[in-house]
Amino acid sequence: MSLVSTIALFSLPLGLLCWIGLRDRRILRARRRNLLDDCARLFDRYALTYAGDDFPVLSGRSGARNVDVRLISDTMTIRRLPQLWLQVTVLQRLPGVTALAILVRPSGYEFYSLTSGLDHVIETPATFPRELIIRAKDRKMAGFLPKMAPTLARILSDERVKEVAITSNGLRIIRQASEGRRGDYLLLRQAVFDDASVSAADLEQVFRDIDALSESIVRTEKEEAST
Repeated sequence: MSLVSTIALFSLPLGLLCWIGLRDRRILRARRRNLLDDCARLFDRYALTYAGDDFPVLSGRSGARNVDVRLISDTMTIRRLPQLWLQVTVLQRLPGVTALAILVRPSGYEFYSLTSGLDHVIETPATFPRELIIRAKDRKMAGFLPKMAPTLARILSDERVKEVAITSNGLRIIRQASEGRRGDYLLLRQAVFDDASVSAADLEQVFRDIDALSESIVRTEKEEAST
């Protein structure tokens, strides 16, 4: 067999593998970019952009809310498959609060969490799940927590919720959108989210939770101001 024939013999399967890789990459990219399409109908006006990993970012106005919705691919997991998190932030001025974050099932690798930037640890109320940490910017939020506890306990009862955060600039809920495919992660350490889906109904539920939490905070602020 000549050198040219040998090269051709090995080039064909290599070329085929490259073509398959590029095709799969295009399919994966299209799937990721479409994940928030159904949610867009909840917005009166919005901008749809894409992060470097091709996951979409949806920001705009939904009713009275200024909203930022994005997806976070988390491969910094220990003894767990990669997670895809739905992060919903509603921008709202809350001058009566400082900052508080509740992180469920903490591993210490939650790069997206606000808890790492807060120093004051608050004791977990009895009605909350056990595997969580609560941190605040100062002791003031410890006084707010009991009055918000019923609303927070209901939100945290959803096992998909990962973090609830409150700051003077707004409210945030992070919850699970999907879990990575086992085979791809164990063999190739790749995060492939086959069943990833974020419906308008999913986002509406998060909006309802954030609205309920906002009402609880505003009510608490008024009570604090009147005493």
